[in-house]
Amino acid sequence: MIASILKETKELLARSGAVKRPEDQYSHMRYLKWLPIMRFDVERYDLEGYGTVMSMHTTTKMGMELLTLSFMPGEGLAVPYLLMDSMSMKSKKCVFVEYYGCGNDHLEEKKLREVWEQYRELPDYAEKPGWYIAEREPYSLIKSGTEEQLCDMAADSLKAYLLAVESATRDPEYPPQLKKFRERMIRDGNPSSKTLKMLLKKEGADRFMREVVMPLKD
Repeated sequence: MIASILKETKELLARSGAVKRPEDQYSHMRYLKWLPIMRFDVERYDLEGYGTVMSMHTTTKMGMELLTLSFMPGEGLAVPYLLMDSMSMKSKKCVFVEYYGCGNDHLEEKKLREVWEQYRELPDYAEKPGWYIAEREPYSLIKSGTEEQLCDMAADSLKAYLLAVESATRDPEYPPQLKKFRERMIRDGNPSSKTLKMLLKKEGADRFMREVVMPLKD
């Protein structure tokens, strides 16, 4: 499932004109370094007029596989921040399509709501409580289901989001809202906080959130 979603993401980004950045110190990370039980492969893209995209593919010795996609509209296009998490472990599979408006009430969202209508009947995935849940837009999808259903939901969500990007207008007041939300994600925690701190220590994890996951032109 993860391989399929990652392949679809790369193809959609290529068609959208996204440019992959050269590899750096974050591209291939391991925990533990001397006997890796977790491997993290990170790719970053620049999408002109939009901002940045990050993918982080995590594999573990325990058989769990994760994919995190972060679509950061850092240039102020009025589309929600998209965080997509996919998880596969034996028969347990889920995809989170999380949209965050960060206080902006003028988002391009029609196509995103249409995808929500299409997949809202899939079983909801029971996630752990977190402050950020209340911050999500109502058309977010936190779902389990068959591998085929979840791959289709992820692909349709990505396609709809990139179409929304094409028609969105620029809002100069949006980047400060995104920055405020990012700082809260760092301060109050997010689903990846524990793993990133384990991998990079607190200061490194904070830097990773600001420079890789949710970069902005400060």
